[in-house]
Amino acid sequence: MARKLLICLVLLLLGSQCLAVGSAEAINFVEKTTHLISGDELAEIFPVVRISHNRQDYWVVSIVSNESIAGFAPVLDASKIKLAEGKLARSRLIKTAHYMRLYSSLRDDFSKQGTWVFNNLDVEFFNSLSNELKNERFDLTTIKSELGGYSSLQAMSEDLKGQLSVMYPFVAGIADEMNEFKAAEAKFFSDPDTNSLNDFVDSLDTVFASMKSFEAKRSDYLGDLDELKQGIAQTDLSIESKRSLNALANVQQKMMEVSSRLNNAVNLQEKTDEAFTNVLNQNSELLQGLEVREKRSIAWLEIYGFDEEILEETSKKNLNNVDSLSELVEIVLSEQYLYQWKEQKEVLLLQESWSKAIAYYENGSFDSAESFAKASKKHAVKILKADLAEQEPMVNTDLLVTGAVLLIIAIIIIYALKNRDKLSSLVSAPEQEEEEVSLYEWEK
Repeated sequence: MARKLLICLVLLLLGSQCLAVGSAEAINFVEKTTHLISGDELAEIFPVVRISHNRQDYWVVSIVSNESIAGFAPVLDASKIKLAEGKLARSRLIKTAHYMRLYSSLRDDFSKQGTWVFNNLDVEFFNSLSNELKNERFDLTTIKSELGGYSSLQAMSEDLKGQLSVMYPFVAGIADEMNEFKAAEAKFFSDPDTNSLNDFVDSLDTVFASMKSFEAKRSDYLGDLDELKQGIAQTDLSIESKRSLNALANVQQKMMEVSSRLNNAVNLQEKTDEAFTNVLNQNSELLQGLEVREKRSIAWLEIYGFDEEILEETSKKNLNNVDSLSELVEIVLSEQYLYQWKEQKEVLLLQESWSKAIAYYENGSFDSAESFAKASKKHAVKILKADLAEQEPMVNTDLLVTGAVLLIIAIIIIYALKNRDKLSSLVSAPEQEEEEVSLYEWEK
């Protein structure tokens, strides 16, 4: 039984793998199958990972123009590849993919500059800082004991010790939050879900909020510590005692070093907040842009795309490889055939509808372009089926004249051959007569 179950699970896994499509196929679907991009636009997926929505996986293809986002196209990861359906699904998929793209770019940029604040070394740093703050309490206890007779300064020492007692576990908590965020980040970017986006953003904001709170506590502590040191300087204690107490009251090294990390966190928060705001503000525009791309795609396919019916009809007329409306119209309206079709009325209608289809497409009125393209197809197919008009034999007058001349010459030659005797007598008779007359006169 267990073996059968294992086999079923393996077959199910293999089946799901066969049904899935790769990122390259999703890009090809956007670029070539549906022609959702135009001009100098490029299609890519970044980061390269499927995004889940309602238990279905999608490749969300980014459409880029001049290195800027021009649109998104969520493609269903299934054997029957298609765009995501429904505005809500599209909106959430685009929102998730958009934020992941912007966040990934920010992470790369900050990492290159060495200012990313969620590395393992940063976690270790905050843990070390927590230990330093915890140990510093003992120094403040020593300072308090050395300030006998200075009750106000002793109270300040005790207050600072209390602040440290609050800060050191708080800083340790930041280290824990950073670890939790790193785990959330890894999970989100390896298996993203549209339902997880807000949770991910919230976990990031939680760390930033803690860092901001710690910065306020740190600032208060440093101010109070400086006030204590000034108070020690004004006591009647010996110079050596003052130096010793001041050394104990010096700010811990990591307490100073943390400043740069906190500043980097502030800068990063500004950028991530800006990214998320842009994602929210641009979502409707990107969603509408996808709808326009779909309409343009439908119109393009109607005008320039493969058409099985056209291929079938043109093959009957021995027009090889003519499989789109644009190619058929080019033939029908060419100078060679324009006035030879039987259906000249349909030719006029085709000329009108085709010019409108192209004009509307170029002007971005894709619904109208699709409508007139369909009308053009109807006219073009009807013209093709009716075929060319039968042509009357054309008479070549030059050949007729030449033939007539040759015929006349032939008749003359034949007549001359048949009557050459008569013709000879006609030619020779006058010579004999002249000769006879001359002889007669001589004889005479």
